Amino acid sequence: MQTSRQLLDLHDTRRARTLPLKLYLPEGRAPHGLILFSHGLGGSRDGGADWLVHWCARGFAALAVQHPGSDASLLRNNSPLGLRHALKAAMNPEELGRRAEDIRFVLSRIGRDPALAAIADVQAIGLSGHSFGAVTVQLLAGERRPQHPSVPLDPRVRAVIAFSPSARFADQGPSLNHRFGGIHLPFFSITGSRDDGMGLSDITAANRELPYRHMPAGDKYLLVFAGGNHLDFAGQASAAEGTVFRLRREPAPFQQALLAASTAFWQAYLAGDAEARSWLTTALPHQLRSEDRFEYK
Repeated sequence: MQTSRQLLDLHDTRRARTLPLKLYLPEGRAPHGLILFSHGLGGSRDGGADWLVHWCARGFAALAVQHPGSDASLLRNNSPLGLRHALKAAMNPEELGRRAEDIRFVLSRIGRDPALAAIADVQAIGLSGHSFGAVTVQLLAGERRPQHPSVPLDPRVRAVIAFSPSARFADQGPSLNHRFGGIHLPFFSITGSRDDGMGLSDITAANRELPYRHMPAGDKYLLVFAGGNHLDFAGQASAAEGTVFRLRREPAPFQQALLAASTAFWQAYLAGDAEARSWLTTALPHQLRSEDRFEYK
């Protein structure tokens, strides 16, 4: 299926904040649903492109949201060492709150803003994000954090995929069962056995499984790809990430399995495809490598 792409900007007057967006549309048909994507630290609206193009080709509209303050602007006038410090400084509760508000604002404009007319009628929406973007969608889905009061989510949001999720400061505050116990939406955690913090944080690969471990049962999935590192899950690494880290130049060996699994999840929970939902638990495990791990509850 052919896809089209549009660059847009939405201005939030209340917060005096302009959000760059990139809209992906399947051509010649109404989309099955819409997927919003939140990039990681130092990213942009070009982030996640590998995933969004694929999902769009399978009939879903997609909208990549750029978050000022934790985006590619961190790259300006920074040496690699300076950029590391800038990225770490941007990973704070206030910035996370601004990111969550960005997504809430975009959701509030769908069906109301002429710039988003092409997706005005969507009734099934998915949230996705990588790294700090994964934390952003965790918060929106119902993760309880002391610094962030609970805010009702747009009822059109039906499901969430988090690439490189995390439970930062897992040993502080309320129990993790409390912290993640309010996430009732279908939720797919996708990570790798080498998906650590890449030197920017205290996150280990094992930590990235904790959100899944402490969510209540019911439409929850965890996929851990053997050898998968942090940038394998970005969908398209940003220039900032390329400056700080050594990028893998070829697709990860598990990329096709990742695309198949994530697409089936959206088909199941945004398009209401019962066969896709069954495929996740019956056929998918047989398409993975022996060293990969898949769980559901």
